[in-house]
Amino acid sequence: MTATTQSAPRPGPVAVPGSLPSRRLHVLLGCLYLVLFGALLASGGDRSPADDPTKLIAGYTLGDVTVQLMTYATMIAAALLIFYGAGLRLVLSSRTHRWTADAAFIGFVTMAWTIAGFAVTSLALHHAVASGDSHVVRAINILDTTNFPPAMIGLMCAMIGVGVTTLADGALPKWMAWGSIVVGAMAPLGPGGFVPFMLFPLWVVAVAAIVRRD
Repeated sequence: MTATTQSAPRPGPVAVPGSLPSRRLHVLLGCLYLVLFGALLASGGDRSPADDPTKLIAGYTLGDVTVQLMTYATMIAAALLIFYGAGLRLVLSSRTHRWTADAAFIGFVTMAWTIAGFAVTSLALHHAVASGDSHVVRAINILDTTNFPPAMIGLMCAMIGVGVTTLADGALPKWMAWGSIVVGAMAPLGPGGFVPFMLFPLWVVAVAAIVRRD
């Protein structure tokens, strides 16, 4: 006769005291991302896929140094999101480990890669304009103005993941948890997806400032 034993469930990660990011640091990461997002948004032009490439070439005014600085700033913003998301995941998991916290972290990483992709197509457009080839400019401009869908995935995972997790464990006020879920669900709704995209930096700062850490 053989005896069988049932293995105990594996516990989730436990935060070591002092390992959580401080609220001040977390808010700082969010504020830096907000500032960079605003600066990059203000420096970007208002273009559409149907724009005349010859007019784009004639009206393009960004110099090499400006484009390089914008690219570096975008990379910094992407890195800030990853560090912020990793810290928020640890804060949420320190209260009660839920798989939705992992989904939220993946959402922040996806957003980071998305804005890095924005920088890649913007840099490619800069070089395309320098070449003077209108066919290349048209193709790159179409890519640069239609690469928003990955942001929809990131926004949904980050905002809905945080909302569902905090709705269950009370790390955020219920109104904010539900608000995160609703706004995140708007991300794939065509033009409505720009609402969560524009609110996301402010939401990042608000979550860092309000989320419970005990």
